[in-house]
Amino acid sequence: MAGATPGHDMPAVREATGADLDAICALGAAVNAIHHEAWPHVFAPAAPAHRDRAHWARFIASDHATTFVAVDARDVLGYAVVGLVEESHRLLQPLRFGRIGSIRIAPSHQRLGLGRALMRAAETWAQARGAGEIRLEVWTFNAAAIALYAELGHAVRRCARTTWRRRSRQRLT
Repeated sequence: MAGATPGHDMPAVREATGADLDAICALGAAVNAIHHEAWPHVFAPAAPAHRDRAHWARFIASDHATTFVAVDARDVLGYAVVGLVEESHRLLQPLRFGRIGSIRIAPSHQRLGLGRALMRAAETWAQARGAGEIRLEVWTFNAAAIALYAELGHAVRRCARTTWRRRSRQRLT
């Protein structure tokens, strides 16, 4: 099967359950560590995985969000969080879109097609709920994620996270 390692079937992709929370927390903690290492002035240091249990639980079988997991016979190998967002503004047309909140594949299973399979499941879920498009945010230091999204046909719409700060460390009064 395409994307599977020789002699192994492609892991299954399914919606997460509460039983998957510990594994999702551990994978999420790895995402936090990557972000903190790249930009420690922005991202908090990694903490025990259980710290974020309530955070991840909100995205399991909610009315407006879900989490997909890639699993083999024993382990959760990756996850993707997707939610529905509805935007309306007096100057814009109303829009409903799917937003990828987070995605992570265990390092031992990267480049095997799991990210692609999880993204496909998330997109299908969002489209079935009326989403007209999929959006996501990625930090410029995350070259691996940028490459995955480009491979999947996503394009940069805007660089929204450009921030400016004073060169001086003086506090404003």
